[in-house]
Amino acid sequence: MSGLFPLRRCRTADVSKLALCLNSNPHSAPPLAAVGILRRAPFGLSSALSILLEHVDAANSAVFKSTRLCCIASTILGWAMNKSFTFRFYNVTRDDPKKPPMVDILRQIAKEPDRAKREHPLAEDYTIRLEELEDDGGDAVVGEFVRCQSTNLPSELDGSVRKPLTAKQLGHSIVFRLNHELGVIGFQHDPRVVSLGRVLEYLRIYHGAAFYSVEPRLNKDAWKKFNAGSVRKLAIRVASPDSMNDLAGDGHAASSGLKALAEAYEAPSISIELSMGHRKGYLSDAVKGLADLLSTAIGPHARVDKLSAVTTVDDSTEEIDLIE
Repeated sequence: MSGLFPLRRCRTADVSKLALCLNSNPHSAPPLAAVGILRRAPFGLSSALSILLEHVDAANSAVFKSTRLCCIASTILGWAMNKSFTFRFYNVTRDDPKKPPMVDILRQIAKEPDRAKREHPLAEDYTIRLEELEDDGGDAVVGEFVRCQSTNLPSELDGSVRKPLTAKQLGHSIVFRLNHELGVIGFQHDPRVVSLGRVLEYLRIYHGAAFYSVEPRLNKDAWKKFNAGSVRKLAIRVASPDSMNDLAGDGHAASSGLKALAEAYEAPSISIELSMGHRKGYLSDAVKGLADLLSTAIGPHARVDKLSAVTTVDDSTEEIDLIE
């Protein structure tokens, strides 16, 4: 993952590992990496930040500008109750090179100094804005999108007294890194906050030609295991299933079913799971053909957000993620 982002799924509180990560890759994205490690640290936030800066060498610590430290702190506090977070990586393409690159649209939005003016409602009670955007070396930008919550606000607790929240809005954030030279975006995967599909809608508001296709980057090592083993479970989530291609062969039943469900229930995202449950044995090898078609032939408007499997290879069963 060198050059994209060094940590995909973070599950450690070892600050020294973060320092090693940053020192070995000066173009990594500190807010993203730091959150993955610091928010599970067994000490206070201020202590965690102090220890982090002590571990990063002087040359590299220059990347920790005030906005990044704020991003780290706010995001850690916002995710304090989560056990882990996941990044998904997608190839970003344009069907016409005359259309503006995604990074140009992001920079255009970021020029607006009043962040409130960057907000746009995409659906009822669904307003987002670009909160932060910074260059990360010469070939990438890192940033943060915020979903603005102004209804159904929680209350405050003051000792034994519960009272209305004093804030008028809450902000729920996700972070991302776009390598505009490679055409790859790393996006924190949390559709409950902001999905990549919603971000694409948001960008189109700012420029009518800002249409981009995103395809998940495949995990080649995981696919080798998947194809070599016997599959007990296949889990799939498709965004915009109503616009997916009609798949042939092993994918026909799935594509027709997903499209029918999307049309009948107006579902913008559908998850399905094929599993042996508690029974012995394995699914048909046709599931491998289905997975391959979903990863390569779903079309430019639908998107696979999840594709994972439980596979047995040489009597060893493992859950594998087929997309990065």
